[in-house]
Amino acid sequence: MHRRQFLATLIAGFSAASTSGAALAQGALGGTVAPAANSAGVAIVGQTYVPLSNPGAPLAGGKVEVLEFFSYGCPHCHDFSEPFERWSKKQKDLVVRRVPVTFGRPQWVVLGRLFYTTQIMKLPALDAAAFAAIHQQGKMLYDDQAVLQWAAAQQGVDAKKFSEVYYSSEVTTAMKKADALAMAYQIDGVPSIIVGGRYKMVQQRGMSFSDLLANTDAVIKLAKQNVK
Repeated sequence: MHRRQFLATLIAGFSAASTSGAALAQGALGGTVAPAANSAGVAIVGQTYVPLSNPGAPLAGGKVEVLEFFSYGCPHCHDFSEPFERWSKKQKDLVVRRVPVTFGRPQWVVLGRLFYTTQIMKLPALDAAAFAAIHQQGKMLYDDQAVLQWAAAQQGVDAKKFSEVYYSSEVTTAMKKADALAMAYQIDGVPSIIVGGRYKMVQQRGMSFSDLLANTDAVIKLAKQNVK
């Protein structure tokens, strides 16, 4: 989702998108759209990925890091969440992280704080639940009190502890780092995937999420060659 799409989507209540990943190509993965291609599982500069002009520093230990920039409020991110989760669970020698974006929108700051609170409290069930609440149940989790009330109603959540973590300096610091990362990698749409701090994945017209992740695998191999 692009920044310019945000207000229109918010007014619509971020209704659940029912179209396929292919149909969502123009809004997904950084908003960068290349011509249609018939191949998947390939690393082709300008078509399946673009090199970053200011690459990030490699991780200590030589591992490749894969970042997914996203927001709970983005319908494309909702559709991409399950395929990406399945893919990430198969990765054994990578560091895979998700980074919430705000684009300066107060509503998405709220959603970013929700994400980091669930991470710190180790409440993985709330991740899928947050997507479902917004995109399937029509809940407007765009202010602090709405999030805290929703979280308190979820099974296994200590409402008092959740509120303390949500407002904590740890979450505030995490959000500042997330904003800095999004700015450093010039993220202008979500979901966006960054591989090894050097490569930004490109979503092509007509490409399924499976094809996209296969291309990500190919770019990961390229990134590994550069950290050896």
